[in-house]
Amino acid sequence: MKDRTLILSTAASSTAYYLFYLFFTGAVQLFQTPRLGIQNISIIFSTVETQLYTGPLIQIVGDGFVLNMRIYPVLLGVLISLLVGYNAGILFTLWRKRLLRVCLVGSAWSGVGGLLASVVSFGYVCCGWPASIALFGVGLVTAFSPYLTAAAVALLALNGYVLRRRLQTLEKLKNIQKS
Repeated sequence: MKDRTLILSTAASSTAYYLFYLFFTGAVQLFQTPRLGIQNISIIFSTVETQLYTGPLIQIVGDGFVLNMRIYPVLLGVLISLLVGYNAGILFTLWRKRLLRVCLVGSAWSGVGGLLASVVSFGYVCCGWPASIALFGVGLVTAFSPYLTAAAVALLALNGYVLRRRLQTLEKLKNIQKS
């Protein structure tokens, strides 16, 4: 398979980033509770309204724990994680093929991959990311979060497209130089 490195590195990066995203954004929260002798695990679908998140929620309640999953951030995390993983996968593929330096030198996009992680981190605020709240306050964070998240998704998609085109171009050039 021609793009096996890309597929494996994308899958690994996406999975790692998704776990990071779920943990640090509060999209999934585990609360320890006193043991009350609950026999079964219950799954409760509900909606929640807080300062930082309004939307559907799944609660899994068992003896000694409550697991909250905020549906919109969990689904958004899948999209963002796939885009971050795809970007990381292409960068790793370029590195493995020894094309990364050629790709980044003299490029206006050279720092975008690293910068995007910072932009995306402000998209976390929809889920309650403490650092952004400390910097900007709840009102400002809540107001701008959807726009920042949309911008991060758009930039990650654009960066992935540019990197993929660059990879294809550099592979063609490398093949021409070999022949």
